[in-house]
Amino acid sequence: MSGGNRNKGGRTGGAKAVLILQGLATPFFATLGHKLADTGHTVHKIHFCGSDWLFRGARHPGITHHKFAGSETDLAAFYADLINRENITTILLLGDCRPVHQPAVMLAKEKGIALYAFDEGYIRPGWITMEIGGTNGFSHMPKDTDQLNTLAKEASAFSDRTAAIFKPAMMRRAWMDIAGHGANILFRHRFPHYRGHRPEPVWREAKGWIARAWRSLVHGRENDRVLSHVTLMHEPYFLVPLQLNSDYQIRLHSRFSGMPEFIEEVMASFAANAPADASLFFKNHPLDNGLINYRRLIRDHAKKLGLDERVYFAAGGDLGWFLDHAEGVVLTNSTVGFAAIRKGRPLKALGHAIYDLDGITDPQPLDSFWKNPAAPQQRLAEEFLTVVETYTQVRGDLFSAEGIECAAEEAVKVVTGTLPRLPAS
Repeated sequence: MSGGNRNKGGRTGGAKAVLILQGLATPFFATLGHKLADTGHTVHKIHFCGSDWLFRGARHPGITHHKFAGSETDLAAFYADLINRENITTILLLGDCRPVHQPAVMLAKEKGIALYAFDEGYIRPGWITMEIGGTNGFSHMPKDTDQLNTLAKEASAFSDRTAAIFKPAMMRRAWMDIAGHGANILFRHRFPHYRGHRPEPVWREAKGWIARAWRSLVHGRENDRVLSHVTLMHEPYFLVPLQLNSDYQIRLHSRFSGMPEFIEEVMASFAANAPADASLFFKNHPLDNGLINYRRLIRDHAKKLGLDERVYFAAGGDLGWFLDHAEGVVLTNSTVGFAAIRKGRPLKALGHAIYDLDGITDPQPLDSFWKNPAAPQQRLAEEFLTVVETYTQVRGDLFSAEGIECAAEEAVKVVTGTLPRLPAS
């Protein structure tokens, strides 16, 4: 099968009836909906909450908006009725594990509807994820090295797949997220049964962000000293990038109950097995909500294990530099793994990750990894990254105006069959 025919069912032409579900607090889905409607496709958009309504975009004659204000138990019937009535051929959503999306995912499988799941890029910056059927643990990325080799060769037909880098939009992202939460509160009476996918209520997350901001002020100089020390140190260190405790990557696609359990397992293994001159550097996630005081947790556990002088924790800093100089990287299934693979760093994944393949990650137990970490096989790593970029990513981002425009244009090409995707089965 050639790369150009890898879209499910070979659907490369004809007008489609597209159903757009929930995304992030960003105009991306609104922009994508307009581009699809502009090219002759019928678009239906469901609003589940105030944030969805806020980012619905301008009116368009080719887009029909639907409001769902029922309970979770009503959702499957609502989807089934809408899908049958409007002859839906294609479903677009971001976050395939969200409760509001699960009935749609099941219906798509039953009815053979093309479902495209989006997420932030596996490879960053400059890419977003768009796969048929599911992302991350539900991805259809091959595990067979021969298949990877074949797909990498076919990818040469789509040679212009370099990342599109846009100006960082962190502040814009933050303001859009705040606006989305505000809209959810303001219009709660219109969506009385809506419950978000995050495990913590908004008020508790807000408290966490305030606590994190306070800790950043109190420990700012200490944080800078740690970053400077790790940057200048000559002794070997292992990098451990933390993930969001609430992420489905942890909650669903790993064996850990949360990041604290992961941290404790990594530290216990390091204490018992790592070379005496090695250090452990935990780098916090930039979007951590502050509900867990990782600095205190790691400090207390290090003291208990006698690792006071060998374990470091910090936020910020140059991830690329830390990867370049790390002896190895230990993580659950973070997208930092893709960056580590590109840089040829030894990598140990403790969760379900699409890059957890022999020859890319180190297959030996964590206890052995500290003493003799194995780097990825260069050719296999290059083939793997080529396949990921060509068949699971589209250029752009979800937050900057230019990035959204680029990503929406590329996503239209995927939906219409111009850009290839891996089939769902």
